[in-house]
Amino acid sequence: MMIMAFGIPGDAVTAVMMGALTIHGIQPGPLFISQQPKIAYGIYAAYMIALPLMVAVIWIGSRAWMRIIMMPKSMLIPIVLVLCVIGAYALGNSMKDVYVLALFCVIGYAMVKARIPLAPLILGVVLGDQIEANLIQAVSTDANPWLFITRPISGAMLAASVLSIALAVWQHRRETKRAAAAAEEEDTDF
Repeated sequence: MMIMAFGIPGDAVTAVMMGALTIHGIQPGPLFISQQPKIAYGIYAAYMIALPLMVAVIWIGSRAWMRIIMMPKSMLIPIVLVLCVIGAYALGNSMKDVYVLALFCVIGYAMVKARIPLAPLILGVVLGDQIEANLIQAVSTDANPWLFITRPISGAMLAASVLSIALAVWQHRRETKRAAAAAEEEDTDF
């Protein structure tokens, strides 16, 4: 629901939903409910209808879903890939879209192999245009380069971002040290 209230997707799924809304000219954010009440309440109604329907579908089709889940990857991956290529081609009836899909498949595969999370890339692609437009708008209102630090809300958000990054780096270093200590301890036991 953060996407409806603030226009900020909480994960990759809502980032894709936000991209779909943006493609259709619907701007999620603080004014979404007042500017698009029919769509907003339609989404809420769809959530309320979808929950019991999904419970029923999962309950009725649980055996079929288990067969799909247990399907070998050698069969499942080609099916998904073909559907992705068809979807990419159908966007603009152009092979350029398929080539872009292939490029991002290679990038995604490299990121998975390098253990780099994919969600930040998806969020960056979806939110990049909006962030750039809002940055240009903010800078055009005031030429002060300290604008984002001196304002209380943006300063607090920047401080929270820096603290979040620092905490992630600290936790990663701590886990690395623990793993190294555990490996060293195992070596000394032998």
